[in-house]
Amino acid sequence: MHLVHEELERQKVECAQKEEILQKREDDLRDKDLKLQESLIGFSRFLQENAVKKKRAEKKSADEIKSRLEKEQEIIQLEEALLKLKLHRSATLANLDRLMMYQKYLESVVEKATQYHEINDLMIRHATLDASRQDLKEHLAMCTEHNDELRAEFQNYKKSTANEIMTLNNEVSMTKQFVEQKKLETSQLQLQIDQMLQMAAARTLARSQICMAAENLFFRIDQVSVISRPLQDNPIKNLDMVSDFVTDLNYIQKLYKGTYGRNPTPKGG
Repeated sequence: MHLVHEELERQKVECAQKEEILQKREDDLRDKDLKLQESLIGFSRFLQENAVKKKRAEKKSADEIKSRLEKEQEIIQLEEALLKLKLHRSATLANLDRLMMYQKYLESVVEKATQYHEINDLMIRHATLDASRQDLKEHLAMCTEHNDELRAEFQNYKKSTANEIMTLNNEVSMTKQFVEQKKLETSQLQLQIDQMLQMAAARTLARSQICMAAENLFFRIDQVSVISRPLQDNPIKNLDMVSDFVTDLNYIQKLYKGTYGRNPTPKGG
């Protein structure tokens, strides 16, 4: 029992030692973990700072590249401007050389001319003449435009007049056709009238002949008739009298031949 107790004590001591060792290891591990966390935090901060520095460096590099490109573009533009200025300078010098000839010419003109004392007077006169020329040019343009308008108006009037003349010619032609038609109708009507007049004349002649014949018959009958009758203006009545006489004469002849019986009664005298 004593041995068991000692063994238990020994095991307790060993357990306590082991616990102490484990506790120490745990403390060491905790310290290492804290140090590791601090190290990680520091490394993370270092990475963040490096990322910020990298972004700043990249931005600075991009800005420097952009600035370099802008400067290069500006240099190109300045070189082009310089080239243009050199060309302009060359052209200006050439123009100056050319104008110097005019300057010398104007000076010689001023020296020889009496009405111009300075080149400025000559230039003013030239400006006046040029302005007059410009005014005349504008006036010529206005006259030309007005002439074109008049020509166009004349062409339109000519065209409208031609159309009107064509219309009038058509109307005249139609009127001539109408007149010819009316002349033809008039000729036909005149022919009909002539025929009617001829027929009327023939009828009048026949009537006159009939009237004369009726009067002759009336006078001849009146000479042989025992009944005296006056001559009528109407030939029909005279012919009626002649008809009555002829009827009576026929009746008398038939009476004598015995056609109507023994005691016939005559119609007229």
